[in-house]
This record gives sequence, structure tokens and C-alpha cells, in this order.
Amino acid sequence: MHVIIIGAGEVGYELAESIRRKGHDIVIVDKDERACQRVRNLDIKVIKGNGARPELLKSLDIRKCDFFFSVTDDNETNLVTCALAKSNTCTTIARIKGLEYINNPVSKRFSQIGVDFAVSTEMIIAQEISNIISVPSAINMNISMGGKINVLEFKILEHSKVEGKKLKDIKLPKRVNLGGIIRDKNVLVPHGNTVLREGDTLIVMTGGKSEIRHMMKLIGKRRKRISSVMIVGATDIGINVSRILERRKIRVILLETSNSRARKAAEMLKETEVIVGDARDKRILIEEGILRVDAFASCTSSEEFNVLVSLLAKIYGVDKTIAVVKELGLKSLIETVGIDMAASPQLQTARMMLRLARDLNPLKAISFHGGDLYLLETMVDEDSPVLGKKLREIELPTGTLIGAFIRGNKTVIPHGNTELKQGDQVMIFVLKEDIEKVEEIF
Repeated sequence: MHVIIIGAGEVGYELAESIRRKGHDIVIVDKDERACQRVRNLDIKVIKGNGARPELLKSLDIRKCDFFFSVTDDNETNLVTCALAKSNTCTTIARIKGLEYINNPVSKRFSQIGVDFAVSTEMIIAQEISNIISVPSAINMNISMGGKINVLEFKILEHSKVEGKKLKDIKLPKRVNLGGIIRDKNVLVPHGNTVLREGDTLIVMTGGKSEIRHMMKLIGKRRKRISSVMIVGATDIGINVSRILERRKIRVILLETSNSRARKAAEMLKETEVIVGDARDKRILIEEGILRVDAFASCTSSEEFNVLVSLLAKIYGVDKTIAVVKELGLKSLIETVGIDMAASPQLQTARMMLRLARDLNPLKAISFHGGDLYLLETMVDEDSPVLGKKLREIELPTGTLIGAFIRGNKTVIPHGNTELKQGDQVMIFVLKEDIEKVEEIF
């Protein structure tokens, strides 16, 4: 298939990297030479120029395009380029920033002007942050395969029912698979004789809410539920997180340095307590209840600020801290220094777009623990070497685990005799050094 991407920033780079692995023909366009130079490392066609210029779009042979992504930082550019590129066969997907345009993660509001899907950066990341806050024992959460499979990270707490036990002696729910264990900054490949310890982080795959509740009982939790949260930054993300948590009956304190932004947030939020103040001021944090909240999320436009105040919240004993970051390279690094979750709007936007472009069958990858462990998401097609094979017949690298797959509308946690069929959407846990081997196998 022929794919055109306008914008070689973090979103465009993530899209190109995921799509290229399946051998599709990709062209990416950006005005910035540094962005172009970075994406050239992916060995795809790169054009330096303004993607909104009709003559440039015409030179890209739009008529042959199957998927057209416009993911620059400018909404107008993204809408205009999609409108210019739209044809009967081309699917157009635009990145949209700001609540004034759309108020859902994915919208067809602009379909009449040629934009098949508009994807809201702020709404997607706000939903992710709210979900991870709402699951008390989880420290990270990803939703894959069109929302049918949950991938969560659980930390084993003091007095947990599984602490000190071997995996083979723990009765996990049927629709749960353990993909990896993070212990003392190392990734362990789980096996039956592995003994779980307090402080271990388990990467768990599950297909439903009942299994999540079961895991929470096994792992142990500090509180019955999250009841109070402090949000820093009355940005579109911060306001959306506050609004979602309000609906879930969670008390929210929103801290903002700007009087005008705080006033705007107070007008938009019904139950949230909006405070004007600087989160770097320890006195203000203590006065506004940092010692009593269950979770903390910094959602300002400065990732340095977000990391700093999230670390400060951790020092004050907040169980769950989240920092919004822009650079994808910082995400995994930050999660190794004490912050529970680095939330990347760009990464989540790219992942949502890849779900919308299912026909591309891209090999999607979610990294854990600084990039040492990955969860690959792919599909078994008619030319796949694993088609018709049982799992026990597939020679996977040591430490690689097929965690789950979707067949039709059914979530399957596989076993050795499970046979892979055409159309199966498969999720695979793999160590970083074995990614290329697994790509060749599938």
C-alpha cells in the first residue's frame, strides 16, 4: 500500500516506524530539515517541503495513495492537506489539537471536507491518564487490539497474596497472561519456578474488567479506591482529566499558575477545586493537600516542569505520579527514575491512528522498562510463515511469549496447541534484542 505522512515530528516518526516494518511504500513530508534528517534513518522516502502546497501534494501522486496522515502541530495545515488529498479510495486521518475543534478522542466531524478521521491529541491522553488513575493497583495501562485487550503493570505491594510464591503455585484467572517481571531495574522472563517478591512489577495481559479486579485482589492494594487526585496545569489535557475524574466521583484539586487559565478552568469544571499557585512551591503543595491525595498528574506544556513536580510529589509520598512528556525518547527513561508513568500525547495519538488504519497491518510496538521489553502487535496474513502452525511448533527466541490474540471478536489467551489462523491479531512479548528475529518469524 502507498502511505503519505505530512509531518515528521514525534507522531509522524512513530507512524512511519511502525508502518515500514510491513513493507508498505511510505513518503513523509516536513518543512524542518532536522526532522527530515531524523526520519531518513528509517530508510523511507523523505521530502523537505510544505505539505499544504497543492503542487507538492500533486507531485506525491495522491491518486495512488491508500492512507494519508497529516500530523503536524498546526490544525489548519492538517485539515487543509487532508481535504486536498482526499479521493474516493484514500483514507485521510488528521491530528487535531485543542478542545474547540472536537471533544471526542476520534471524530468524523470534518468528513464533509474530506477528513475521514480527526484524532484529538488531548482527549486521547486525558482518557489514558484517567484510566490509570482509576485502577488503584496499576501503575501503567495500555489498551490494545481496538480496546479488546488490556495490558497493565502491577507492583506487588506489602502483604500481597502472591509475595513469596512461585508462579506455578499461583492461580491466575483464565484470561490473564504474565508477559514479564521487572525487578531491581532488570527484566525477568517469567517461568513456573519464578518466586515473586515485594516490589516486583508484573506486566499483565487480560481481556476483561473482572480479571483486572481479580488481579488487584491478588497483588494487594493500598486503598480500596482512588478518592482524591491533584492535577497540575489547566491545559486542555489537565481540564479533560479533571472532567473525566469528576464524572467518576473522584475529588480533584487543579493547580494552575495563571489567573486567567485558572478562571477559565473553574468555569468549565463543576466539582473540581481550582487553585492559583506554583506546584514548585512546597508550601503551596502542602497547604493544598499533597500529603493526602492518592494520585498526582502534571499536565503543563513543559515536560521539564512536569517531571520535576512529579518527582516532588513522589518525595511527599504520593502513591501514583504521572508526568506528561512530549519526547518519546524520554518516556521510558523517566519511568525508571521513580515516576510511575510518563504519558506521551504524541505516542498515544500515533497508536490511535494505527488502529484506525487496520488495513495497513502495521507492526505496533509498546515499550516497557526503558525499552528493554516490548509488546509487539501484528496480524497473521495469508503469506505469514506462522499461518496454520501450533504455538509449540513456532521456534521463538528464548524469553519471547505470545500473550494473547483476537480472533473475530473473541479474545484468546493461547496455549501450546493453539493454531494460528489468517486474520488473527497477535500480541507478543519480546526482549529488545530479539525484535528483528520475531519480525522475520511473523
